[in-house]
Amino acid sequence: MGVKLRSAPVFYTLVQFKFNSIAQMSEYVPNVQEMLRRKGYPDFRRESQMAINIRRPDDPQPEVQSSQQSRWSFTNSKGSEGYLLLSDSLVFHTTEYDSFETFSTKALVGLGLIHEVVDLSYIDRIGLRYLDSIVPKPEEKVEEYLSPTLGGLSLAIEGSLGHAFSETAIQVGGGTLIARSIITGNGLAMPPDLVPLSLKLSSELAELSGRNAVIDIDYFVSNRIEGIDLEFINSQMDASHEIITKAFNASVTEHAINTWK
Repeated sequence: MGVKLRSAPVFYTLVQFKFNSIAQMSEYVPNVQEMLRRKGYPDFRRESQMAINIRRPDDPQPEVQSSQQSRWSFTNSKGSEGYLLLSDSLVFHTTEYDSFETFSTKALVGLGLIHEVVDLSYIDRIGLRYLDSIVPKPEEKVEEYLSPTLGGLSLAIEGSLGHAFSETAIQVGGGTLIARSIITGNGLAMPPDLVPLSLKLSSELAELSGRNAVIDIDYFVSNRIEGIDLEFINSQMDASHEIITKAFNASVTEHAINTWK
């Protein structure tokens, strides 16, 4: 991140665009599917997703309602990248991240396509999220790669680690930055909201063993943008990427950066 790293640890990246809700989105899906198929995303499926709505959250006994909502998945033949479409949002995600320029271009192509088919009115939230897997070399320890602020007691007390978790939320740049890290003793620690992951991970990560860490950095801006100005949206993504890059660099050591160069 920042300067392109030869062995960058990023293993999953997504951007979410939330827009005005389209109650009849299912009617547009066939056209969307055909256009994305022609762009290299032939695998298509309809999925159900549980949605939780909390009414009166400040009440001692808030009302919690759950419902099923549809989403449509469009992926490439390798299962390494694709789009998720809901009635009020589009996600572009990948497990084969190359560069921010390539990633953002594909994301905006998808958004432009949805706008062409549906004629969206506005965007009111843009969120960018990066997950990095910190796997030390066999002769090294994970704490050689992480800022001491992320390790908690796991870096000070010897023992069989279950997990160590850290989370920071900061208002910055007109948006919200949420940076999390989890250190585990064995296996890859995926955030619960991403399980099961609909894209394929590399075999090395799927079979990961030994102490490792996942850095999960999420930055989102909630600000209604009337009309679909792709150039402005791209500039917002650029600014979001810069903030995430700074957060990532603050989360790892100089030794880590030098190892990945």
